[in-house]
Amino acid sequence: MIIMSAPLGVHLQVGEGADATDHRRQLVEKAATMEVNAVTISSLPADWTDDDAREARSFLDENGLRVGEFTGFYKGTRPWGGLGGYDRDDHKYTLDLYRRQLRHGRILGAHFVGFGLLAGRGTPAMWSDEVWASCVDGVRELVELAEEAEMDVAGHPHIQSPLNSVERYKQLFDAVPSPRLKILIDPVNLVWPHLIYRTTELVNEIFDELGGYITGIHAKDVTMSGGGKIIAHVDEAVPGTGTMDYHTILRRLGELDHDVTLFAEHFPYAETIQGQQYIRHVAREVDVDVN
Repeated sequence: MIIMSAPLGVHLQVGEGADATDHRRQLVEKAATMEVNAVTISSLPADWTDDDAREARSFLDENGLRVGEFTGFYKGTRPWGGLGGYDRDDHKYTLDLYRRQLRHGRILGAHFVGFGLLAGRGTPAMWSDEVWASCVDGVRELVELAEEAEMDVAGHPHIQSPLNSVERYKQLFDAVPSPRLKILIDPVNLVWPHLIYRTTELVNEIFDELGGYITGIHAKDVTMSGGGKIIAHVDEAVPGTGTMDYHTILRRLGELDHDVTLFAEHFPYAETIQGQQYIRHVAREVDVDVN
């Protein structure tokens, strides 16, 4: 099943008072407008307790809602830190954040906890074998925590990160063979400039090689601007306004034998609805159900 998981976790406030009540009201109303019963949580307050998570779960249950994606891309506090970074103290600090998130994810009934590998980002070292080896070791430790928490963790890619290709994903699964390790795929984040008009090829490679591991997908489109003396610029866009092949994406998602959450990310409320409606339109064209 493809589960539309809307970016409404910001409204999942705790505590009492008019502000918290208004946030909760907006969550329920927006979920109804978007016709979704799953929400994505991108972050939670640093002072959230287990009791806060239990209270939030009760509210969601009472309103027929659930948590789909639960992702926190912890960058660490120091250069070269974060999950798998060279700064081992910062790596341990990041692991503690994920340990808390996994515990809260279990309480909330989240579909999975997403993670990123950001060591060396924005420098040539992000693609080096040394940084990659360190990140693999970091994922191995994260997966041990996931197994203890009985939660799935899903790696998120980006060409400006160590996890930048289908091949890197395959290497990661070979090195860390655990049923708790999954993929939070983002096809746009794997569009190197030469693939801007070859997204069908990219999408099929992703599903041919990694389909069984995909538990979540980030939905956005991709465009390229520039020409002449202007340097080409690849950017994300609202689904339906670029070159990403959503017909193939949704057809291949529909062929999977497990649930996958779909999250239209990074857009204002109205544009998120626009993107979600485009996705639902394409799903009808390829005869695939989107919950």
